[in-house]
Amino acid sequence: MQSTSAPFPAPPRSLAAVALGIFLLLGIIYPILGPALPRLSAQFGLQATGASLLLSANSAGAFLGVVLAGLLPERLMAERRAALALMLTALGSLGLAFAPDFPLALLASGLLGLGFGMLDLTINVWLSVRYGERSAAMLNLLSAGFGVGAVLAPLAVGRAGGNVQLPLLGCAVFAGLLLWPLLKLPRSPAPTTHLETTGSTPTPLRKSARPVQLLLGVFILLFMVYVAVEGGVGAWEVTALQDSLGLSTAAASQISSLYWVFFTAGRMITAPLTLRFAPPQLVTGALALAVISLACAAIPAAAPAAYSLTGLFLAPVFATSLVWLSRELPGKSAPTLVFAGGFLGPVLFSPVIGSLRDTFGPAATPLALTGIAALDLLLVVWLVNLLRRRPRLAV
Repeated sequence: MQSTSAPFPAPPRSLAAVALGIFLLLGIIYPILGPALPRLSAQFGLQATGASLLLSANSAGAFLGVVLAGLLPERLMAERRAALALMLTALGSLGLAFAPDFPLALLASGLLGLGFGMLDLTINVWLSVRYGERSAAMLNLLSAGFGVGAVLAPLAVGRAGGNVQLPLLGCAVFAGLLLWPLLKLPRSPAPTTHLETTGSTPTPLRKSARPVQLLLGVFILLFMVYVAVEGGVGAWEVTALQDSLGLSTAAASQISSLYWVFFTAGRMITAPLTLRFAPPQLVTGALALAVISLACAAIPAAAPAAYSLTGLFLAPVFATSLVWLSRELPGKSAPTLVFAGGFLGPVLFSPVIGSLRDTFGPAATPLALTGIAALDLLLVVWLVNLLRRRPRLAV
């Protein structure tokens, strides 16, 4: 069976501008809780374990947002989906900014994640469809806005002395401002698809289903643990730097922004690396270097440089792993599953990091992140061995 689609007309230039604004908003929201964690902990009287629940709720909301975006009927246009996600994001930002107690802050954090996950999946799928063969180039170009936002977020929270209220109000206003140009865009054409039956299409053997499921399961675990590492450094670095170096929230937040600067720079240099190294080699090497740099972060004097370098080393992993996944398990369902599964990583691992810090002290934070990165590296090695021991699957 082969799906074919009628070509879309060229997307309007205003779509690129709106998409750039959305990626900028996503970049600001993604790391914003990390620098604010010490202040929120003091505000609500939380230990690290309790504060980690804010991160877990945010990631759980993002997971549900991805699922919700996938369940919405196809007749609901991408513009409307994105508008709904922006409204949820604005409500979550306002709720977290003015939450009077921890339960409401937890709920608002989940709502903010819900809008984030829904908006993230919607904009990526929307641009992939509208730009066709140019989608990879456009996504990489426009997603630079995400990197800029991720750098600005810790700087903004640091300037506010760790108070996240003003930055969150800014996110709510920005989301509201994006609604007007979004809804003024020309309506996206409805995709017209039909199925063509070809006699040459092989039918997968029933016995191949189990290996396919195993591969998919390992890929989902790989992404889940990776997002826990990437988001974990962004969420806990400010707290870790304060613990190990006695820095103020403003100073620690400024240093933590370097993690995202290096991460963005790493994304830019990944393209030429993909021409020289196969995805398994690149992902393995990147994670191995990240394990080393995170281990060095346990040394207080080396922590600022170590966390920044970790951003550089982690940068190729997500996108390169998606390419690897598409080659081994072609089709639409696998990327959607691993995309959603990735958001479960912080849900599971943030409480672990917080609990270890409460039990064993501040040094446990970088060591826990090192262990999670090492676990992801082991999953990559397992995946490589699985693929070496069996022929390429027909799916």
